[in-house]
Amino acid sequence: MKKILIGTVYSIIAFAIISYITVMCSLLSTTLGDLGKPVTNIGFPLKYYYQFWCRGSDSPNCGWKLEYFIYDCLITWVITLVIYFLLTRNKKHNCK
Repeated sequence: MKKILIGTVYSIIAFAIISYITVMCSLLSTTLGDLGKPVTNIGFPLKYYYQFWCRGSDSPNCGWKLEYFIYDCLITWVITLVIYFLLTRNKKHNCK
């Protein structure tokens, strides 16, 4: 149980870092493009938050896909737990 809690904390940190990186990549790619208006899209591998500009509008519109957010959380949690279990298992075998 302790390993699952520690792995969950690591997965929360990983999810926050991945979300931050997707925000920065999204902002950098749109500010360097021809549009001139920044667009924020968050999520990897599924985009759970998206921002778009309507024609003639001075403010952005946005939307959420809650199911993509949940899928991204679950994918990150599973991958992080698998990696954490593999790393801790290898440490135990090396100590013997």
